[in-house]
Amino acid sequence: MNTFKPYAAMPFYPGPVSVHPDVARALSLDYAPPRMGTEYLELYKSVRARLQKVLGTKEDVLMGTGEGMLVLWGALKSLLKPGDTVLTVGTGVFGDGFADMAEVIGCRAVRVSEPYDRTISAETLEKVKDAVREHHPVLMTAVHCETPSGTLNPLEELGRLKKDLGVPFLVVDTVASAGGAPVHADAWHADCVLGGSQKCLSCPPDMSFMSVSAAVWERVREVNYAGYDAIRPFDNAIEDPMRFPYTPNWWGVAALDASLSALEREGLENVFARHEAVARQCREGVKALGLSLWPAEDAVNSPTVTAVRVPEGWQWNNWRTALAERGLYVGGSLGPLAGKVFRMGHMGTQANAEAMASALAVMKDILSK
Repeated sequence: MNTFKPYAAMPFYPGPVSVHPDVARALSLDYAPPRMGTEYLELYKSVRARLQKVLGTKEDVLMGTGEGMLVLWGALKSLLKPGDTVLTVGTGVFGDGFADMAEVIGCRAVRVSEPYDRTISAETLEKVKDAVREHHPVLMTAVHCETPSGTLNPLEELGRLKKDLGVPFLVVDTVASAGGAPVHADAWHADCVLGGSQKCLSCPPDMSFMSVSAAVWERVREVNYAGYDAIRPFDNAIEDPMRFPYTPNWWGVAALDASLSALEREGLENVFARHEAVARQCREGVKALGLSLWPAEDAVNSPTVTAVRVPEGWQWNNWRTALAERGLYVGGSLGPLAGKVFRMGHMGTQANAEAMASALAVMKDILSK
C-alpha cells in the first residue's frame, strides 16, 4: 500500500479535511457483505456508543450513508408536518438556512436572525422568548459552529430556555464542531444533534450521524416520513442488520471507528485543547500580519475554523490562487460573506501547530511582496 499523503502540502480547507492516516488504512480494507454476519452489527453498535460520548448524550445515535446534509434534511422531514411552525435561531448562513429548508417542506418559519459576525447573546435569547410565546413553535433549530462565519454559538442557555418554555423539539447542527469542541446534547436539552464525518472526524464526506431522543422516536413514528434521509427506518435497526433501510456502509463505519479510536487514544480533553491552541495560533498569527478577523470582538470564535477578511487590495480568487500556488489551500465563504472572507479549517488532522506555522509563513511572504 502506498504511504498516505494529505491532499495538499498545507491543507486548511474547512471541510472536507485531509483524512486521518488510520482512516485511510481502514478504507483500504475489504469487508464482507454487511448482512452476512454479526461483525458489522457489532462494529455499528461500538461506533454508536463512542459517538454518544462525542455528542454528550445517553440517547440513541444512528448513522446514515451520506454527508452532513443528509441528517439535516432527515431530522426536519422526520419531525415536521406541513403547516408546523419552526423557530430558527441564526447567526450565519446555515442557521438561517434551516428556515429555508423548513419552508421547502411546507412549514412556517419564524426567524430570529442576528448579524453574521455575532454569536447567540442575552439579547438573542430575549428575542427567542418573545418568538416562542407569540408563535408556539413545534421545533427550534440552532447551529453550534457557523463555519462560514468562523463562530461557535453558546447553546446551554438556549437549551434551558427551550425546556422552560416547553418547545417540543430542539435540533442542533454540530457538523463542524463534533469531535473538535465539546458538545453537550443532553445538557442542551437537544433532541437531535447532527454531525458529519468530513470535518473534525477526518473521514471522507460519506457518513452522517444524529442523536435521537425518546421524544423524537415517538414523533417520528407519528409523522412516518419514509425517504432515503428518513429516521423511521432506523427504528430498532441495531437488532438486525436486515432492518437497515439501505445497504450498510461498512467502509464508512469502519472509517469512523478508526477516527474515534484515534481521538480516544489522544483523549477528548486533549483533542479539544489542541483545537483551541491551533485556533488561537491562527487568530493571533493573521492579526500579526495585519489581517482582520470576521467575527465581532464580543463574538465567540470557533476552535475549528477561523474566518478572516480578504486582505485589502486583493480579490478573493487572486488570493486563493496565490496561496494554492504555494501549497496552501483555504476556503472562501458563503452567502453575503462570499468574496469578502476566507476561512482556514483547523479541524481534525488540520489542527496542527507545525502546519499552521507554515501556513502563516506563506501568507506573510505573499503579503510582503
